[in-house]
Amino acid sequence: MNAKHIVACAAYVLFLAGAVQAQTPTPSPDPTVKECTIPSVNPVDVKPRIVAKPDPKFSRADRDRYKGYVMTLRAILCGTGKVTDVVVTQGITRDMDAAAIDAAHLIEFTPAEKDGKKVSRPVMLKYFVKD
Repeated sequence: MNAKHIVACAAYVLFLAGAVQAQTPTPSPDPTVKECTIPSVNPVDVKPRIVAKPDPKFSRADRDRYKGYVMTLRAILCGTGKVTDVVVTQGITRDMDAAAIDAAHLIEFTPAEKDGKKVSRPVMLKYFVKD
């Protein structure tokens, strides 16, 4: 083999290595990673305090039909100040459940604290269907 042939083979091998590298898929984000994690320490120094809890925007027909019903939701009040992981545990209709979830995301609160740091806490929320 002459030097030109060796250089050409080496260039071809480098080209193939680059092509293989370019085709390696990038890992997708882990779908199980949650925005807020709840610390394993149960007691907190300061409990979270809900400042504003907007009512869900139920339709007039739903309000009239389901007046007196109660919906319950489970959510996490994150140390970041966001409401996440909202799940309906006792719902009424699909539209009403969606309206309650939307309202839960608008809750304003002061986060819980443990050792001077803001931490996330799970909560149960109730929405009463009224006029």
